[in-house]
Amino acid sequence: MKQPVYFPCGISNLEDLISEGYVFVDKTPYIALLEKSHEKQVSYLRPRRIGKSLLLSMLEYYYDVRHKSKFETLFGNTYIGQNPTPLASSFRVLKFDFSGIDTRTQEKAELGFLKNIQKSLKSFMRIHKLFDENSRKEILAENAPANMIRAFLEEYKDQETPIYLLIDEYDHFTNEILFRDLREFKKSVSQDGYVRKFYENIKTATQEGSVNRFFITGVSPITLDSLTSGFNIVTHLTHSKPFHDMMGFTEDEVGKLLDLTLEDETHRQGIMADIKSWYNGYRFNLGATNTVYNSNMTLYFLKEFSEEQKYPRLMLDPNIMPDYGKLKAMFEVANYEGNLETLAHILEHGEIESEQIYQFDFTKPFGKTEFVNFLYYLGNLTLKEERKSGVGVIFKIPNQVIKELYWQYYAFILQQRTEFEYEADGVKEAVYQAVDGEIEPFLRLVEKSLKALSNRDFQRFDEKYVKMLIIAYTTQGNAFHVISERETTAGGYTDVELYIRPNNLKTHAQYIFEIKYIKKEDEANFETIKNKAITQLQTYLQTDELIRSKRELQAYIIIFVKDALYWERV
Repeated sequence: MKQPVYFPCGISNLEDLISEGYVFVDKTPYIALLEKSHEKQVSYLRPRRIGKSLLLSMLEYYYDVRHKSKFETLFGNTYIGQNPTPLASSFRVLKFDFSGIDTRTQEKAELGFLKNIQKSLKSFMRIHKLFDENSRKEILAENAPANMIRAFLEEYKDQETPIYLLIDEYDHFTNEILFRDLREFKKSVSQDGYVRKFYENIKTATQEGSVNRFFITGVSPITLDSLTSGFNIVTHLTHSKPFHDMMGFTEDEVGKLLDLTLEDETHRQGIMADIKSWYNGYRFNLGATNTVYNSNMTLYFLKEFSEEQKYPRLMLDPNIMPDYGKLKAMFEVANYEGNLETLAHILEHGEIESEQIYQFDFTKPFGKTEFVNFLYYLGNLTLKEERKSGVGVIFKIPNQVIKELYWQYYAFILQQRTEFEYEADGVKEAVYQAVDGEIEPFLRLVEKSLKALSNRDFQRFDEKYVKMLIIAYTTQGNAFHVISERETTAGGYTDVELYIRPNNLKTHAQYIFEIKYIKKEDEANFETIKNKAITQLQTYLQTDELIRSKRELQAYIIIFVKDALYWERV
């Protein structure tokens, strides 16, 4: 029996992590790399839950002079502790975290931004015993974010110890404003906007020397891009190849974490393959030779696994389960129907071609290219490869977690479109019955939805809707792992395969579906199309990849014709 291992799920404070004995993946070599690069004003963007806050905490404890006495305790066993840089413990670190701001109205958003700045400055001045009481009160009494930061920096400029400014989640609240009201977003970051004015004062401070350097993290470049000349001193390391792995885990790092807790080494290869399928896949530079794992999702799995050497019941961390209201708001940026068509294309093909953009310009329309890149920065797509033409790139869904989130949202949208109450519990129950080998209740539910969809827009209805609705519904029950359009050695592509998830070790039914759609005017060809589907399915079942998966595998042809769903086991 191995010694207990403590995986730091949700812990973003370095001192807590080290002092309480949690596992620490050493990213400190990147501190040395940052100094070596001589880049003093840096932005580094990554999707949510990939380690941004912990990296900033690492920078805070390394550079802040007030933590000098803790240096050996915190960094003694790390690369940077054994190879310290000249700037260690030589700054006063001022840190802002712009998450958690109430953005429900314009007034609340601006006041929340102001209060956030006020709280951080008050703490900074108290900790470092700066200024007299009257000066502190005057600074904190300012009624606008720009005025408050300006008053503080004006008072600070004669201090000998320069500031290292850290901003975490710089765009968290501005993205929420963007989702709610595009006009309000533009106003807040425009020439006279309160967000822009705040950053203009930071720019001035870097030029005057009181802020020696800063490091900004967030998700999307949209806010920085919108500030334009008001804050044009930033070096963007987001797509830098040398810094590609600064956040997230590499495969080697994940393997070492698994080895700390894995008791049966014979299962290692299979477990690593499952972790890779669910949590890996992020690439932020086309020249990068590897992809990175979402660190928080990986730690969630390992923590759950370490307790009983079993997979978690939910491969998807409940903390990132979708908030359909926020997803809908994201899709409503500029062109809701167009964005849903983009989602449907991504789900159907698993990827999408587009130009990669590094800067958003809201003086131009927010179209498909902008939306695809927005999904990329949010972590819902990632870079796959350059297009063969050399113009543009191919974006793909990074992993199974994101695919499931997409499908769950798509199921939610389809249920809304069918104009009957969203039957989440009914869908799940039908999926559970399918797991037990009873497929009919599930297919009856699919039939009900298909009738409603086809009646709404019969002219545009095709086989794609049948397949996509089946996949969308099967993701609801947390039971099946879905494979769609897998190329077989027989030369064709399977429509839908449903396999029991890796966390379900009991013997249950698994499925492969060959799906057809017959228009009303082609109904006379039903038998011909049916026989063709049976032949295709029988051919697939003889291929090596299907033979290896045949445990409890049930094969069905599914045909939607007129207003009825026909199925037959093969």
